[in-house]
Amino acid sequence: MEAVAVIGRDGPDPSRRARARDRHIAFIEAAAAEGLLLLGLPIHTAEGLSAGSLMVVPVERLAEYLAREPFVQVGVWAARDARPLRIPGLPWRAWPATPPSEGRMSILFAEGAAPVATLADAVRDGTLLFAGATGDGAIVVTTHPDPVDAAGWAAAALPDCRINVHPTRWRALPYRALPAG
Repeated sequence: MEAVAVIGRDGPDPSRRARARDRHIAFIEAAAAEGLLLLGLPIHTAEGLSAGSLMVVPVERLAEYLAREPFVQVGVWAARDARPLRIPGLPWRAWPATPPSEGRMSILFAEGAAPVATLADAVRDGTLLFAGATGDGAIVVTTHPDPVDAAGWAAAALPDCRINVHPTRWRALPYRALPAG
């Protein structure tokens, strides 16, 4: 499946995120239900502060998503990057209805040879929630609540990659299922 990962980096004024948060939550709930948003997660710092967002959208709907996203409209994101993403057909599980580990998870940005199509066992055992290959690596979401544990897992699963781990929190939304392989 072809998609785009929108990575928004928050600007220096955290009050913008706070002011737009309710509109953003209402938007992403509706966007997930209609298939405009395939996955959306906050990107946190090691201290647990919001630093940005990872939003995955269908490639053909990127312009629509950006036009409707409140964080774009009010300038929450000072910078954003849109990376083409190929989501492999793995034995994806249903999205969690209740957050694992009190909602704490990890986002991994991998640079280098990232064979995400070989991670089926991690999907089956519940470690891997999402993965997509980018042109220069991968974006992976694991159920590891501790970023150190996520980095250790990534060192074994993606040994030829440089990994940057960010804590995140899961919010159950009415996402559509990922294409299973």
